[in-house]
Amino acid sequence: MIGAGSSMGRAGATLLAREGAKVVVADISEPKGIQMCQRILDEGHEASFVPVDVLSAASVQSMVETTLSRYGRIDVLYHNAVDVHFVNTQDRRLTELSEETWTRMIDLVLTGTFRCCRSVGAQMIKQKSGSIILTATADALIGCAGLDGYTAAKGGVVSLTRSFAAGVAKDGVRVNAICPGFVATEPQLDWLQSPGAAATMASLHLLPVPTPEQIAPFALYLASDESAVVTGGIFPIDSGYMAFKVNVDLMGVVSGEAR
Repeated sequence: MIGAGSSMGRAGATLLAREGAKVVVADISEPKGIQMCQRILDEGHEASFVPVDVLSAASVQSMVETTLSRYGRIDVLYHNAVDVHFVNTQDRRLTELSEETWTRMIDLVLTGTFRCCRSVGAQMIKQKSGSIILTATADALIGCAGLDGYTAAKGGVVSLTRSFAAGVAKDGVRVNAICPGFVATEPQLDWLQSPGAAATMASLHLLPVPTPEQIAPFALYLASDESAVVTGGIFPIDSGYMAFKVNVDLMGVVSGEAR
């Protein structure tokens, strides 16, 4: 469970542990990772913390080797690692985007995913089984002004999901991607307190903005044998964010009969 120290990774790790999984809490933040691991242990479930930095191939491989030394196999990879503050404060329209920010965004989001899929995937191929669950974003599937670096990187994750799924299916390994819209995670909560922010987010969704705990059940489904025939899937979980243009009766406006 990469990025399990907070937000969607934490919610996913908690739910999978409650369902009986032996969870490896992998995170770049040791304090957050250890705290999360202890929470799972306190509930009476099994977990261990392994530090990982997805910017380092050696760190990712060490995470895999440590996991194998403790548990002997890896059945599920749920990848959530991202620096939300970096994305929110440094991403820009392409013409204003620094090359340094672009390079780090691609390395963190796309190449970081590649490193994890390569190391974990190699073990799953040996086992002839496994489920890889990647986290992309609904903004990689539609246009989102001002997020050009992030959406390009996550768009690569979407494409990687399909091609990797096609490549490893014969080895009994499944690969799918969850594409959340806006989620009420810790890094976003401060922003939601800004004047007008909550109303703006509400206007962009048909349903209430989801919490990380409302994303986790779909990750559980993809991790389980219930999704045994599901691979190469790109699944928006976005409270209807992609289902409409604006939250108004658009055709009513056009016809002059708005309700």
